[in-house]
Amino acid sequence: MINLLWLQGGCCGGSTLSFVNAEQPDVLTALQMFDMRFIWHPSLSLETGEQLREILGKLLSGEVKLDILIIEGVTHLGPGGTGRYSMFADRPFKDWVVDLAHLSDYTVAAGTCASFGGVPASGTNPLGAVGLQFLRDKKGGLLGDSYNSRAGFPVVNIPGCPAHPDWITETLGLMVSRRLGTKDLDKYQRPKMFYQKLAHHACPRNEYYEFKASALEYSQQGCLFENLGCKATQCESDCNERLWLGRTGSCTRGGFPCLSCTSPRFPDGFIPFFETEKIGDIPTTLPLDVPKAWYVGISGLSKLACPERLRKNAISFKRGDIE
Repeated sequence: MINLLWLQGGCCGGSTLSFVNAEQPDVLTALQMFDMRFIWHPSLSLETGEQLREILGKLLSGEVKLDILIIEGVTHLGPGGTGRYSMFADRPFKDWVVDLAHLSDYTVAAGTCASFGGVPASGTNPLGAVGLQFLRDKKGGLLGDSYNSRAGFPVVNIPGCPAHPDWITETLGLMVSRRLGTKDLDKYQRPKMFYQKLAHHACPRNEYYEFKASALEYSQQGCLFENLGCKATQCESDCNERLWLGRTGSCTRGGFPCLSCTSPRFPDGFIPFFETEKIGDIPTTLPLDVPKAWYVGISGLSKLACPERLRKNAISFKRGDIE
């Protein structure tokens, strides 16, 4: 039996909500398939108070083995490095995480906050919020850049605001079946199988993107990149292939711009969210999958070659306006 412990630091709980909505398989089936059980989870377990302290004590003493430690949310280091802005079971939360991380076979950061700091670490970060092994795109974080778990792994980051449930369940499955190696992680310690693509790939608006037929307002049909702040060409994830909410949707499929929430630079690195910053007519957030010089050269030609059908439909509001 594989023992999992899931703890929450400073966060909204979004990755927990996403996780419990897993399907194909659902959470209970996934746990059964992989012979896993939660020693404790803040939303799925009944133990509180002294009961929880007893569970944590058995883990620290080695009486109960900790196979996988999952942290959701940031760890607060303030004030003055004490961590006392965030107390948990009579101790600073950061102290629990450090102690448990050195006992676990694997340590997993679920969501962008736990991975990179996310929203709580944005701006001036007065509470000293950090990710487990990164602060934004700089390695270090709470556990330090040299940390490795008992199985010889750095923190495995599963970012997203929230993380897709498949990213969590499939990563756990790869771990317990010993099919995840350090070579399978990218430079930000994310599993490549989920994060080596761009959210832009498989977006249903890609025909508009190729011809630079862009929406000018929300609810229009055209590409959201050029004017309305979409960062899908910067966002490393398979969101538009894997889909969300019953395998039906994604941000861009719902007409909402991608905010690149899986990036270590989210959110500060992608402000403003709902408009596209440009130098002249060229967006400053150019796609990661094409050379910048190529994009600048080809974008003007693409607009000239745009079919009239796309040009018209890009700025249409309702079904009757679409050819």
